Amino acid sequence: MFITADTIPIFSSAIIREVTNSPLKINLMELGFLPGKVITLQHSAPMGGPMAFKLEETILALRKTEASLIQVEIL
Repeated sequence: MFITADTIPIFSSAIIREVTNSPLKINLMELGFLPGKVITLQHSAPMGGPMAFKLEETILALRKTEASLIQVEIL
């Protein structure tokens, strides 16, 4: 079952399955959000604020709308 990265429970890991076609797709993929990579939600700011994901050894913050473009499968 695929969900989007903005709905991952905190401290849960997921494998990226696809990045939705949008003007931000290339930017997200350049940051390393590539199919097959594992991400872990480290922190989510209150009231729809940014979300911090661990991607390999890097922590990257995304807006919730950006995270909603990444389709993942919970591990």
